[in-house]
Amino acid sequence: MTVTSIDVFDPAVYAAGNPNTYGLPLDAYEFIRDEKPCYLHEFHDPALIDRAWVISRNEDIWRVDRDSELYAADRGYVNAWKVTPIDPTMGGMPAMLTMDGAKHKEQRGVMAKGFTPAFVRELEEKFRGYAATVVDRALEKGTINFVQEIGHAMPMEALGDVLGVPHEDRPKFFGWVDTFAAPFDTRITPSFDNVMVAIGELLVYAGDLAELKRKHPGDDVLSRIVAAADVISEDEILGNVALLASGAAESTRTALSHGMHSLLRNPDQMAWLRERASDIPNTAIQEIVRIASPFTHLVRTATATHELHGQTIEEGDIVLMLFTAGNFDPRVFDDPRGFDLAREKNPHVSFGRGPHQCLGKHVATLEMKILLEELLQRTRSIEQAGEVSYIRDNYSRGVFELPITITAA
Repeated sequence: MTVTSIDVFDPAVYAAGNPNTYGLPLDAYEFIRDEKPCYLHEFHDPALIDRAWVISRNEDIWRVDRDSELYAADRGYVNAWKVTPIDPTMGGMPAMLTMDGAKHKEQRGVMAKGFTPAFVRELEEKFRGYAATVVDRALEKGTINFVQEIGHAMPMEALGDVLGVPHEDRPKFFGWVDTFAAPFDTRITPSFDNVMVAIGELLVYAGDLAELKRKHPGDDVLSRIVAAADVISEDEILGNVALLASGAAESTRTALSHGMHSLLRNPDQMAWLRERASDIPNTAIQEIVRIASPFTHLVRTATATHELHGQTIEEGDIVLMLFTAGNFDPRVFDDPRGFDLAREKNPHVSFGRGPHQCLGKHVATLEMKILLEELLQRTRSIEQAGEVSYIRDNYSRGVFELPITITAA
């Protein structure tokens, strides 16, 4: 195996992923980590950047993600795509993920106030109600596509509450998010024209919703954002709405879907979780998030010339953190290819590890915990009813279809 023979950024590699390896090219990741822990990857798709230094070891990803002085987020590009909705250097709207230093800290501080303990306690009550409704509807049908009927339905309602999106607007709002979340899968997005239309419509709607929150503020994150006009500009409001909506919706759905598939493939782990369905431990949720690795990578820009693993990274070079490889690194994980819901030592990088780590990770963790508790307590059995299929993409790790049959308890 050589680096040139394995393209771990080919969307087709993930579309045709092996279910036995979580849909990931784990052998290729192992080779890269061992033989080329820092290598220059050339992209050959007009929709993608030209090249990037790929970092694949868990320890190196931690280092890059934490060092915003040497590896900047505010110099353009979010991932390997040439254009993303929140990249201001490419015509997008600025968001926290494309900011560094004092500006990033200030805006993150504003949004963090939207996740107060009191707000999270209130969310727990709402999440429990949503989860019960989602599971009961699925039970009425019996055989369903888990991704759509449960994995998508729960985050749509939960995140809608967090952001403050009115119930009647949630289907179209998250429909736009789905369209630009997987631009390489024609089953979801027929062309890049559709992607651009979806982005435009989402941003227009975000502006209208922001105006509504100015007039009628609520106890939600968007209301807090628009109230901080002295810190967050109009464009930044739009960018942050796109960031929060796409990041939270896609990641939670993906984690739930990969998690369910792994439970179906590991009956012992399913039984272990059922025994704890009244209060699922955090180790279980973190292991699901690790093997799911909802987004394969993010990128930074080197601010100075330096060496890493014998390679010279020049100022201005793109450095790509391959999270999916870092989450299966045997240097830090015992039996990394195993699915162990009781895993205590779990330094996964799915939520990020630096100043840009996922702001809503505690809310996402709570959402998944509650959904799985309601699902396992309300069902006697969950069986796979067809083949799993994956999204064709090199960034989002989505599951396209996971047919299951569920029986009420």
